[in-house]
Amino acid sequence: MAQTKVRFDRAVEGATNIVDSGTEGTRVATGTTAQRGSTTGQIRFNSTTGLAEYYTGTEFKSIDTPPILTSVDVTNIETDLGGTQTFVITGSLFNAGATVKFRDNGGTLITPDTTTVNSTSQITVTKTRSSFSNANEPYDVIVTNPSGLEATLDNQINVDNTPVWSTSSGNIGSVVEGASANFTVSATDPDGDTVSYSETTSNLSGAGFSLNSSTGAITGTATEVGSDTTNTFTLRATAGAKFADRSFNIITTNIPSFATILNSNSVGANDSRNLGILIDPVNYTSGATATNESGHPVANGSTPLNNLTIGGTGSGKYFEATSGSGGRFMHFGNPTGLTDSSSDSWAYAGWWRFPWEVDDTGNSNIGWILNDGDWSPFSQIGIRYGQSNGFYIHSGGTSGLTNFGLPSATYTDKWIFLCVWHRVGGGRFVAQGFATDTNLTLHAQDSTSSSTGSSSGHNLTIGARADNTNETIPQGTLIGGQMAWFASNGTNSFISSSEGASDANAKFEAIFDASKGRYL
Repeated sequence: MAQTKVRFDRAVEGATNIVDSGTEGTRVATGTTAQRGSTTGQIRFNSTTGLAEYYTGTEFKSIDTPPILTSVDVTNIETDLGGTQTFVITGSLFNAGATVKFRDNGGTLITPDTTTVNSTSQITVTKTRSSFSNANEPYDVIVTNPSGLEATLDNQINVDNTPVWSTSSGNIGSVVEGASANFTVSATDPDGDTVSYSETTSNLSGAGFSLNSSTGAITGTATEVGSDTTNTFTLRATAGAKFADRSFNIITTNIPSFATILNSNSVGANDSRNLGILIDPVNYTSGATATNESGHPVANGSTPLNNLTIGGTGSGKYFEATSGSGGRFMHFGNPTGLTDSSSDSWAYAGWWRFPWEVDDTGNSNIGWILNDGDWSPFSQIGIRYGQSNGFYIHSGGTSGLTNFGLPSATYTDKWIFLCVWHRVGGGRFVAQGFATDTNLTLHAQDSTSSSTGSSSGHNLTIGARADNTNETIPQGTLIGGQMAWFASNGTNSFISSSEGASDANAKFEAIFDASKGRYL
């Protein structure tokens, strides 16, 4: 029977350049930490730590692979929330007993309140949120194994609180259709980061507005609406990686047509009070004529436009006097509602914007408002505004039914409402008001009468002298809505025979209040 021969090789004390063979590995000395030796260069396996180690002559050093860090799940901390933040750190080669530190931008280390090594690939730690600050961001994450080997994720954690709205939710204002909007919303960031603004809906543009992403300003021109309309939209304030949404609204106010305004104040086309002229620039598009919307056969149903063009947008449209020979005006033919009788009555209201100081007595410009006749003392109707005469009116055979100086004010390029009511047999009201005024400024309110005249009438004209249209309003004059009433033979214009100047005042005031939003 053959015998197996086993050879035992014995290390010779002092041997050098030992050559190992085989595939399984070489076993070194094994023992606990308490069983360590003290010879420099010793290599052993520490059964206490589970790691190989060697002695340098002054200390034992473990032989290990450092941990690998992949990510931390929370990279932004909202310190304003208070309480404790939980962090989950992922990676590999995490050993039991591994520790975690956070390091701020100044190098200060922060120890978590709790640390749990869930596995070789995950560690969970907690720390009070108030331990972090925006001033000391960003924070590094450091994981250290018991061997002392560590890994770091640089600049991983920032303090990023949610911005706070300063502007209350809900309505931020109102704007008249066709008018310019100028609103501002604002939010602040507790961390001092720059706040930007955006809209999560698309309602602002539909209402004619736009949002400045840097300033929070909301500007634009309100679109036309059929009735008062609430435009609701959601804005987002963003700072860093955090944002806050808030809902707001802007009310677009409808400016009714002049026909609606008049009807709602019992002086309109449907109340049989002889509305002879109703011209609303909003309803004008193009062409050489504009429709007279009065609905009564007192003057022409349409009016030629002479050197007048349309300007403005929305409810703020107007006629503008341009260059050209022959005057700048609109006329309505020879009116049928006046007879030079003591039973006559008439009224006028309209919006104007003059390109000069009309209260300057040294200026030769005249605002030719409404004229029927040859502008003699015996014509039927004449209203002019400005020049040395101030607010000058004649009626029938009475020259200077009114001749008032104008209040000292800045008139250039400001919309002003002019209104007159007169009953030949006795009754007078005259007033004016800037679009920015709360109430009309009174010139006259009494029972003054006028005499009848005998001159032949001319075209009822707005913008020029009726018998000589070369005497006309200056270029650049703007004309807004125009209204006039005419009655004879005992019928009544504007107000009934039982009403007087104070009633005319109330009706004009109502028209002024309802329409001035167009011209702000």
